[in-house]
Amino acid sequence: MKAFFALIDQINRNPDQKDALEAVIWQTFGVEKAVLALDMSGFSLTVRRQGILAYLARIRRMQAIALPLVRECGGDMVKCDADNLMAVFDACDQAVHAAVRINQACHAAGQPVSIGIDVGRILLIPDTDCFGDAVNLAYKLGEDLAAAGEVLITDKVHGRIPPGTVAMTQELLSVAGIDLQVWHIGLNGV
Repeated sequence: MKAFFALIDQINRNPDQKDALEAVIWQTFGVEKAVLALDMSGFSLTVRRQGILAYLARIRRMQAIALPLVRECGGDMVKCDADNLMAVFDACDQAVHAAVRINQACHAAGQPVSIGIDVGRILLIPDTDCFGDAVNLAYKLGEDLAAAGEVLITDKVHGRIPPGTVAMTQELLSVAGIDLQVWHIGLNGV
């Protein structure tokens, strides 16, 4: 992370070298990945009713469920932050398969989650963080638009998975001033 931010800081100190520095950053950290962003449901209500420790225990349970499933489906965990989880996958069908399995396992454990998936070129600092439009859209879908027990994928992801992979429905949604064609995958997606 230090090397990444050192390059970002150089852009600020040397605006005349911005294009060259950006090229170095993208060459060093740029990858094409499917991004899965998970958000747990009911944070405010659970904390208010049961206290923060009860919710922290739920977060740890979600992590114990989700992390092995991410790995089993070929993904790499990027980070767990508060009640969120972010993972990346080389292929969209891996991300969708992981999302369905995580959603079902969390539901069975009484841990409702919502998940968003997008795909694109991102800046990835392994095991630490990632940045880019696909990251932002995955989080918007998972945190702002998906209901508990739902997976939302972008039209780009839909176009990269084999037909019939999961049952889904299409809808046009708007978030942060962006109109998106999204696909809903319910709890029993496969």
